[in-house]
Amino acid sequence: MTMLVHLIDDRDSASIKRSGIKGNATKIASLNGQITLKRAVFAMPLLPNYFASNQWLRELKRRGTKTIAAAHVRLPSETSVWVGKYNGEHRKVPLGHAAGIIMKESDPRGWQVVVVGSVSPKSIHAIRPVPQVVGWRYFPESHDKGPWKCLCSYCLQGMKGEIKSKRLIRNLVAESGAKALNFEGKPEDLRPSKRRGSNRRTGKAKR
Repeated sequence: MTMLVHLIDDRDSASIKRSGIKGNATKIASLNGQITLKRAVFAMPLLPNYFASNQWLRELKRRGTKTIAAAHVRLPSETSVWVGKYNGEHRKVPLGHAAGIIMKESDPRGWQVVVVGSVSPKSIHAIRPVPQVVGWRYFPESHDKGPWKCLCSYCLQGMKGEIKSKRLIRNLVAESGAKALNFEGKPEDLRPSKRRGSNRRTGKAKR
């Protein structure tokens, strides 16, 4: 048996214990081109490297989930799964072999195991809390390379809609300086605009 870590919205913990993990349709790259899986569950093997096992947490939180938990899933080691980096080709191998591949990687960031189908409630070993700061965002090397080392209008366009994006930009400008970051504008331009609201007492709009 091999233990996997599948990150979930903590609010779904009770339903997952009761009904299992429902796989979703997804596309992955393989040696023979892109393939479509009608149902699949993304996971990582439970490794001695805690960061590697839970590395996708901060990236998943970008979707707006407040608290993420880890569902520990136990599956037979001979189960056929897909393994590879999120932006690279995947190979179909036994689960035990997939775990060994990732464990031997000098840099396991960005790797993933794709379980075909869904996970039954009998395979849920436990659901455990996870520190909400573990992992990376945007891409595995973002801490070293950015992602927003350049604050030109093109790069900023990709940040729209992200959680706390305005605060992140302001902090980058304050820490590194607008000149170093190639920011096309003034730091003052990044301050949130004051919204006009109604006066609670009079009901009149503030000016």
